[in-house]
Amino acid sequence: MLDALTERDVAYEKEFDKIIGFHPQISLDFFQQGIITAYHSEEEYERLGRLFRQRFDRNPDFLFKSLSDYERKTSADLVSIEKVVRGDLNALSNRKLARKFLKAREYFEYNSAVDHYAWYLEKFFVPILQAFLQKTLKRASKEELVVDYLTKLITPTKPSKIFLERKSFYEIVARCEKIRSFVSAAKAGKSVKYLSKNFPSISQSISRHVDKYGWVQVLVNNPPMISADLWKALIQAVKTPENYHGDIKRLGDRFDPKVIREKKKILKELKPAKEIRLLVKGLERVAYIRTEDNAVMSRSSYLVIPLYQEIAKRLGITYYELKELTPEEVVDFLSNRSKKAKGLVKSRKRLSVYIVYRGQRQILMGTQARRLKTFVEKFITSTQQGFEVLRGTPASSGKTKGVVRLALSSKEARTMRKGQILVAPATSADFVPAMRIAGAILTDFGGLTSHAAVVSREFGIPCIVGV
Repeated sequence: MLDALTERDVAYEKEFDKIIGFHPQISLDFFQQGIITAYHSEEEYERLGRLFRQRFDRNPDFLFKSLSDYERKTSADLVSIEKVVRGDLNALSNRKLARKFLKAREYFEYNSAVDHYAWYLEKFFVPILQAFLQKTLKRASKEELVVDYLTKLITPTKPSKIFLERKSFYEIVARCEKIRSFVSAAKAGKSVKYLSKNFPSISQSISRHVDKYGWVQVLVNNPPMISADLWKALIQAVKTPENYHGDIKRLGDRFDPKVIREKKKILKELKPAKEIRLLVKGLERVAYIRTEDNAVMSRSSYLVIPLYQEIAKRLGITYYELKELTPEEVVDFLSNRSKKAKGLVKSRKRLSVYIVYRGQRQILMGTQARRLKTFVEKFITSTQQGFEVLRGTPASSGKTKGVVRLALSSKEARTMRKGQILVAPATSADFVPAMRIAGAILTDFGGLTSHAAVVSREFGIPCIVGV
């Protein structure tokens, strides 16, 4: 709950207002055993859709401009978080620790607002571009190219942090393949200790990689990558080069000038009006931001781990149990030196509900939470129809077959085996370890600029979103 509320609290709404002038007002979140199920109102979608479209009609370039300052702002926020958590946390009083906690959270809010904002931009504006392509390509008898053109037009030409991490890892593997003695030792089952001692340059490369990218997979709750993780992956890649070379081929070079030229060629062929060109420009930016904001969240969460661990220790709970509390509860427990957090966490893990309704907020637990959950599930079941064939939007082309691995959370995705088909409600940075080895990816939610769509295209993995 602690992490989720950066996208639900008043500070989040204020940041959203700064970006666009209005904010979402209704949400319903169920928290149960570490899994969040979020519900939104169709009426709310319609209200927001009208407001976004009005903004586009007044200025078609607003999508790009509203996100043009993203890197500068998030870079400054990350620097600020580093400054806040610096120093001997153990030496601070509870009240000073609480102040640091609240100060650090301030620098999460802008990125959290952008995360949702970019999601809404995709939801409301990808269909406009798709409708234009359908109409234009139908006249040219090329309707079968709609999805291909749509994907190419909005795919970012700038690599994500996730892509750069994999590229860096594969470069280390390529170096190792050229060292015959290393390959022989790895295949012979030599220990990491042996390999590290006898191949110091490789050990140094691994340390540098972990220092640079160890935080990428954190998002909010995953542990950072450590050297042992990378050594394990490296040894496996050397032992099974056929799999590694397949991954390299899938990754490819997604960002060479040919991609940009192909995009320009499509635009030249279609001859869209200025507003459609600006829409393409904006949606390409949205697609990049929707992956990059995961990286910023991962880095932010990584930086506050020592702070959260110190707070958890003082409250008599674990780091992960701390995540079940609200910010107000954390401050209250710290300020009053309360030891009641353990009991509250136990109850909240079973089931709790966080409701936002037009400025009002409420948390339900126990019987009230169970009754509401039952009501919502019955209502949704009554409005759904059975499907013999599931349909979605192709986000990354390809064919594969394999065993389906259903993962309702990133924790469940950790049991993924190479080549299995990952099926999840949606993906984020904490799903990346599973996504790397997936034969294909299917998600319930998201569109062509979603995390699953962008990462699958970068990795060359077949993907269907919005199933």
